This record gives sequence, C-alpha cells and structure tokens, in this order.
Amino acid sequence: MTRPFDPQFDILYADEVARAGDDPRRLRKLFAAGYLHRVRRGAYVIKERWDAADARQQHLARVYAAAHDAREEFVVAGVSAAAVWDVPLFDPYGVDVEVLCEYCGGGRSEPGVRRLTASAEHASAIGHAGLVVTDLPRTVIDVACGRPLPEALAAVDWGISARNPARTSIAAIRDLMGDIGKRPGIRQVWRATELAVPDSGSGGESYARGVIHELGFEAPTTQLELRDAEGSMFADFGWLEVRVLGEFDGFVKYADARFNHGDPLEKLRRERGREARLRALGWTVVRITWADVRDPGALARILASAGVPRQRRFTA
Repeated sequence: MTRPFDPQFDILYADEVARAGDDPRRLRKLFAAGYLHRVRRGAYVIKERWDAADARQQHLARVYAAAHDAREEFVVAGVSAAAVWDVPLFDPYGVDVEVLCEYCGGGRSEPGVRRLTASAEHASAIGHAGLVVTDLPRTVIDVACGRPLPEALAAVDWGISARNPARTSIAAIRDLMGDIGKRPGIRQVWRATELAVPDSGSGGESYARGVIHELGFEAPTTQLELRDAEGSMFADFGWLEVRVLGEFDGFVKYADARFNHGDPLEKLRRERGREARLRALGWTVVRITWADVRDPGALARILASAGVPRQRRFTA
C-alpha cells in the first residue's frame, strides 16, 4: 500500500531510516536526549515542531503515523477525520486515532488506534490530504452526533462554510442522515442543519449562535455589512429590528498574529475605533466572550439588557 506523507512534521520513521542504510537506534538516542518527540513507536518528529503545534496538528501527526504503520489501508474517521477536515472541536482529540471498521466489534485493535462501527455501511471514504478518510458530510455527522447543539452547529457551519475549500451542502448532509436513519444523537444534527449558515466567521461564533438559540433569543443576521464615510464594516451578529450588533471576541483574536498582524495592541486599537464608528451609526454593540457563552445565564443577561428580542415561542 502507498505510505501517506505528512506535509507538516516530516515524520521520521525507524523502518525508513533502516531501509536507507542508517541505524534507526539513532532516533531513540535523539529522543532520549530531548531532540525528538515520539509520536508512536518507531515514529518521531523534531521536538521544537511538536511543542509549537496545536492540539489538532499534533493529532494529525498521530493519524499519519498510524496510517504509516497500518498493515492494510484504513479509513480515518470520527474525531481523527475531523482533524483532517479541520472541523471545529471543543474537547480534547485524545491520543487514539479513530478509524472506521464495518465488520469488527469496535474498541481498540492495536495501541493508539480505536475502531468505530456506527453506521459504517453508510460511510463514504475518499482520498484527502494523503489519507483515506470519511467524506466531509459523514465526518460532520459523526462529530455532531450526540454533542450539545452549539458544538453540533459549529461542525455543520464549517461543513458548508464559504471559507472551507472542501465545503459540502446542507442537502448532502441531510441526504446522508436520511440514509443512516436512526442513530443516537442524530436529532441534534438535524436541528443544527436548520440553524447553519455558510458565512460564520469562526467555530466560536457558531458555538455562540447555538447558545443564543438555546437561550430563546431570535437568530441574528451573520456577517452584517454596514457602511459609513470611511467604508464598509462587518459585524459578527446583527439584530436589525432593534439595531443591536454582537461581536464575538474569541481570545485568539488578540493573541494570534494571524488576526492582528503581529501586534495585538494595534489590533485592539483598530477594533475600538471600529466599534466607535458602529455606535456613531446608531447601533448598540455588545461584546460576547468565551466566558459568556460558557455561562449561559450571563449571556442571557447581556442580550436581554441590550434589547435582543426573544423567539416567539419563548414569549409569554
């Protein structure tokens, strides 16, 4: 079988080192000396790269290493497929690589690999990123099943996102759920497909919208464009009838150079200037943080005090 190539870590494999005529024991010595990190037995990466990687990237390294060692080609599934497709997760990935198996009884079959069987007969696998993986609609369903609505919504939003180059459609997700039929937790995925939008700005924004829905507030317009003399601005959430804007402040915005061009203080200054422009247009601006969405009572008070309307079924 073809061995998958990991594009990020350039994993060092003991068997490949031996085939090249070098001594694989050098890898163990470098690991013992602290220069390498062991991903799994016989697979190593440069420790500095490992330490700099986020949880998703580290899990991907485990996926590639497990695929390298597989006796036969397997289908990456579950949270491991979510890592491949970059579907947002809000829990740890875990150390086991999840793969799909139609005929076995599930559970661990070997160290570091966990076999899944749920609705395996309805799974479609494709080649992606050098791996064989459940396709995006199936991966979204697997990740969303059984999870709270905010997490399920984040998965479905990413599945259909305009920012996702491999995006699928609500119709494709629903068609597959129709084929699967009954499965624990699948009703939550159906609910998420009713709320999903293709323009969510992040997994955090999707999660926040899920909490807002569960609290009984009306769904906001997403990525609302507003204009003034200086040009266009976009708000994460907007309730047009009451002229309220919601801005989700994921902690990553000010800490990650991708969002602030290397200067978090400059980013904060620009955001404050932008907020002043929005208020000058007559809008109320409320900021929603991770702490707020993790404390629904606090978020409900913030939205209610700003005048965000309730869904009709939640009104007296």
